[in-house]
Amino acid sequence: MMVRTVKLLVLAALTTGVLTAGCSRSEPEPEWKPVPAEKPAPEAAAPAARPVPPYHASAEAAKPFPQLVPAEYFRDYPVVARAYRIAAAIPGVIAQQPCFCYCDKIGHRSLLDCYASDHGAG
Repeated sequence: MMVRTVKLLVLAALTTGVLTAGCSRSEPEPEWKPVPAEKPAPEAAAPAARPVPPYHASAEAAKPFPQLVPAEYFRDYPVVARAYRIAAAIPGVIAQQPCFCYCDKIGHRSLLDCYASDHGAG
C-alpha cells in the first residue's frame, strides 16, 4: 500500500510540474504604460474599405445547399477535416457568413460555397 501511495504522489508531482512548466517567469513582469496615439501624416490616408463579400440573409435563402466535400477527404489534415465536418453540420449558419478571401470573383455566394471544393482547406 505504501509503494502505491508513493507512486501516486510522484505521478501527481510530475503532472503538476508538466502543467505548470510554462507558467513561471524568471524576470518580473514589465510595468504596462499606455503609448500616446500619434496622428497619421496627411499623406498617409487610410486605405479604401473593401465591401463585405456576398452572403445569404437566411438559411432558407441559401437553399438548396451545395454538395460539400466530405471531411474524410482531408483525413491527413485534422484541422481542415474538422472545419469541413462543422460546415456539413451547420450549413445554414455557414451560408450566412461572407468569405473574406473574396472568392465571389469565382462565383461563390457565401462561405458555404468554399466547402463545396477544396477551397475551404486554404
